[in-house]
Amino acid sequence: MNITQLKYFQSVCIYGTVSAAAEYLYISQPSLSAAIKELEEEFGVALFRRHHKGMTLTEEGEILFKLSNDLLLKVEDIERIMNDMGVNKKILMLGVPPMIGSLILPKIFREFSLLAPDIQIEIVEAGSRQLLNYLDDGRIDAAFITHNTAFFEQYKSIPVSKFEIVCCTNKDSDLSNLDIVSAEQLKDRPIVMFKNSFFQTEAIKKWFSESNITPNVILQTDQLSTLSNIISEGVAVGFMFKQLISKTSSLIAIPTKTPINAQMSFVWRAKTGLFNSMKTFIEYIKTTKI
Repeated sequence: MNITQLKYFQSVCIYGTVSAAAEYLYISQPSLSAAIKELEEEFGVALFRRHHKGMTLTEEGEILFKLSNDLLLKVEDIERIMNDMGVNKKILMLGVPPMIGSLILPKIFREFSLLAPDIQIEIVEAGSRQLLNYLDDGRIDAAFITHNTAFFEQYKSIPVSKFEIVCCTNKDSDLSNLDIVSAEQLKDRPIVMFKNSFFQTEAIKKWFSESNITPNVILQTDQLSTLSNIISEGVAVGFMFKQLISKTSSLIAIPTKTPINAQMSFVWRAKTGLFNSMKTFIEYIKTTKI
């Protein structure tokens, strides 16, 4: 057994088929199938039940999957730490929700590049729930997450900022002169939202639910530009962070009758070994105002 075989095995577990896992890993299907077969022959067990819809784990496969999770995360931590101490270019993979990114990334790139010019930041954009999944499987090192509940013990976090979610419309809308807006006033109006993996969508739907109203959602997207353009054209109303509206002159921000607030925190896995680039970035987050 070797680490590569375990990585291949985990990918098949996650993606459900050899073809999907091979595409994700950028290797040939025969190579991946051979690695799984070698594991099964070495242990003398079947790891998967193979059927026409894909592959499912056997009892032995379930055990190997659970045992290999922590091991592979530890291997990734070791690789990052050792690479960080060596001559390789230092890369920090950060997850950021789209609306958050447009607010904080210009400041971070400007200031952190002066503080640590040898550290390269790469950004992955997704909703907060998806970013936590990426943290769990090691695809990113840390993430800026919006939330209104405490994190589970497998994460460490630093509170960074607070945001208010407001209703947005274009200047020609009959809602544009309102000082506040209620869920009842938005009943049956076309609404555009981010996808369900985004924290703000969950918070907005909860706000409607508290008034026993099901919002008339005509589109869900993961692109801030799409959301903003649809609202600007008067096709639908939507919801954005209040701090973002001042940068979007074509939109009008209307506070909700019951405020919808969000906390933003910088989050990483509790069991992750902190390599030097992460330590540097954490100290930057602790000492700067975003």
